[in-house]
Amino acid sequence: NNDDFDAYPAWSPNGKQIAFSSERDGDWEIFVMDADGTNVRQLTDNDDNNGTPTWSPDGEKIAFVGGWNGDFQNNPSDYEIFVMDADGTTVRQLTNNDVDDFQPAWSPDGDQIAFESYRDGNDDIFVMDAEGTNVQRLTTNTASDLAPAWSPDGKQIAFYSGGADSEIFVMDADGSNVRQLTS
Repeated sequence: NNDDFDAYPAWSPNGKQIAFSSERDGDWEIFVMDADGTNVRQLTDNDDNNGTPTWSPDGEKIAFVGGWNGDFQNNPSDYEIFVMDADGTTVRQLTNNDVDDFQPAWSPDGDQIAFESYRDGNDDIFVMDAEGTNVQRLTTNTASDLAPAWSPDGKQIAFYSGGADSEIFVMDADGSNVRQLTS
């Protein structure tokens, strides 16, 4: 309960904590709190904006978007994917390019992170090893493909695609067998 904007909540795997983004310190940072809203702790503290936290399946790490210094909602300048220990220490940058990388999503086994990227001229879904290596493009169409979400067994990735009339799709985790689910 504050006068600032709080957004992008993400439950810890054990359900005891919620990570979220807030601009309560003047720019967007990552915070974590107990599931009842108490014990709020700031994890990131830098001049860049940080958002969209997502927990690793074991609860040991948090991936997030950061490294840009534009207006988080209206004028982004360069999103990159980062990962840190769940206590905010050991921050590592996983992606590094001149375009936006956004919406990290851990695979259920914690070995990979799916994300959306503009690196090939429009938003597509990519996957990389949890250490930021072995980046592979999974979607290759002219529509924007956004917000990857892994199936619980790690065999499929759901995402939405399109523009003003976006639809939900699902594909195998290697990018094959793309199927449109909504119409």
